[in-house]
Amino acid sequence: MSETEETDLGKVLLYARVSTNMQVNEGVSLDVQERQMITAAEFHGFKDWELVREEGRSGKSISGRPALQQALKNLNEGVAQAMIVTRIDRLARSTTDFLKIVDMANQKNWRLILLDLNLDTSSYQGRFVVTIMSALAEMERGIIAERAKDIHKDRRNRGIVWGKDMGPKNKTPEEIKERILEERLKGYSLRKIAENLNRDNISTQNGKKWYATTVKNILDQNEELDK
Repeated sequence: MSETEETDLGKVLLYARVSTNMQVNEGVSLDVQERQMITAAEFHGFKDWELVREEGRSGKSISGRPALQQALKNLNEGVAQAMIVTRIDRLARSTTDFLKIVDMANQKNWRLILLDLNLDTSSYQGRFVVTIMSALAEMERGIIAERAKDIHKDRRNRGIVWGKDMGPKNKTPEEIKERILEERLKGYSLRKIAENLNRDNISTQNGKKWYATTVKNILDQNEELDK
């Protein structure tokens, strides 16, 4: 392999994240992650790599991690061509967030390597695993949506209105409740649903802004979905 061919892989971003102050201050977890990723980058033939540190950030949502957001922007814009992460929970803890990142990688043609799963989206096996995961997630969303439709259809057939004839009384219009439920079934986070409602200038029944907690209160009224 010539020197020119060796550089064709482009730049790889090595994303390391720790969530606690102790880990940030001591740097133990970050150092371990970084050593593993540097070794992996060299093994895969990358000559140009850049460390991306996310310190003291929870993995609950990708929206609250500026370093990851910038890394994804660089990858999507072609500034870097690949990203290596030691474990899937360092990258994303929710299936929705993980599949969102995988979709970005597929659409923008950059490479994602997860060391714990031995997953590399540049390989046929890696793409196959991701496809299966995406299909299972889609099937789960479909099952939940169908169950929700069946429950609402049964209520309509019996003339029952949730929040009026049964359950806690709430003055939120039915169309807003339906919208919240639909967005939740699509995989939106509670915070994202609240942001969407506020963006569209839709107030709560008390005329206040929406927050994740108020969205959750609406969803909790549909407790039959959990049965």
